[in-house]
Amino acid sequence: MLQLTSFSPLLVGEVMAVSNLSASYSSLPRCKSTPFDPSWPSEAQWFSLNASIGDTLIATKPVASLCYTSNPFNSTLSCSEVAENWGFSTFHAELPESVDYPVWANNSCLPPNATGYDESLGCHIGGYPQYIANVTSAEQIATALKWASEQNIRVVVKGTGHDLDGGSTGAYSLSIWTHNLKQLRINDSWKIPGQNERVPVLIAGSGNNWGEALDFALKNGWAVVSGTDKTVGLGGHDALSSTYGLAADQILQATVVTTTGEVLMANSQSNEDLFWAIRGGGAGQYGVVTEYVMLTYPQPVDIVSTNIYLAAANLSDYHDSTINTTWDAFACLLSSFPDLLDRGIAGNGTTDWSKSRGSMIRLIRFMSSMVSIESFGRMIWMPDICVKPRVDISK
Repeated sequence: MLQLTSFSPLLVGEVMAVSNLSASYSSLPRCKSTPFDPSWPSEAQWFSLNASIGDTLIATKPVASLCYTSNPFNSTLSCSEVAENWGFSTFHAELPESVDYPVWANNSCLPPNATGYDESLGCHIGGYPQYIANVTSAEQIATALKWASEQNIRVVVKGTGHDLDGGSTGAYSLSIWTHNLKQLRINDSWKIPGQNERVPVLIAGSGNNWGEALDFALKNGWAVVSGTDKTVGLGGHDALSSTYGLAADQILQATVVTTTGEVLMANSQSNEDLFWAIRGGGAGQYGVVTEYVMLTYPQPVDIVSTNIYLAAANLSDYHDSTINTTWDAFACLLSSFPDLLDRGIAGNGTTDWSKSRGSMIRLIRFMSSMVSIESFGRMIWMPDICVKPRVDISK
């Protein structure tokens, strides 16, 4: 049963919305509707939308509501439970409204231990979506998008909530929550559109994260190019990327729902421009992907992984010249990356340095799936690299 909520006047900055493709650009309103506009849908209209998508519309209730006096949104999770789990992406992924980086939701309704918490701000919806469509089918998405487009309502899409740029949340919006599009199946002989070739593929709903998709593929005897964090949505790069490319390169077909309510098949032969856009050629404003068809590969025998450290001989040497030399060595290592990639090494992660560790730079992490441990060690210890880093190849 849909329960409508009161609206907060706290507005955040612009966030990305799905375009209204059914009208010419010049005829569109400059801004999306808000609860303070006469054009905002009435309660009856929201209830009508809810009925049209199978009673799956959720009124946003910030999960940390119980951390505030009177529990304004009637959250059922205790404040201690929310605070304990707030730092875990898996916690936010399971919640319809929550995101990994709440600053994009204007730090609305944070638990006391969260960065940006200010008790005086209270608990409000703020930059979270006003309503969430908890969809399980492309048809539900089509109905919701067409309705939002006609009503001039901002639309955001949330899968896991990992979006670093805040695209999975937005003030006064309708959120399409793809979390429950969990279908997974292997087709060992899928025909590539426009070709006579058949290939093994994984067909995955867009609500899966990489942990779910990769585990399923491996259990069925295949590997896929995935992300390096199992909790993120489908996309990215991993140890197979030096050999096979990015995850986006593996997409052979996608099912896409547009704001006009169409469910389209996009591949190299049909809706080619849309296919190009959703594989990285566009800004994410063309529709909602419900399903991917992606290439699979034989499982690698070994995955070799290591961290790399560059350090001065004396870790207590804080002189600028020593620190600068260490960074120069690191720059030289980076210059060797194209050759390392050509030899089958893949890498990702962060580079960090702190004075407490002296003149040390840490690069996390390098991986390879196509070479032996011994070959991996020799490649990282290449004589043409300016500084030979110490490598622990046992990890």
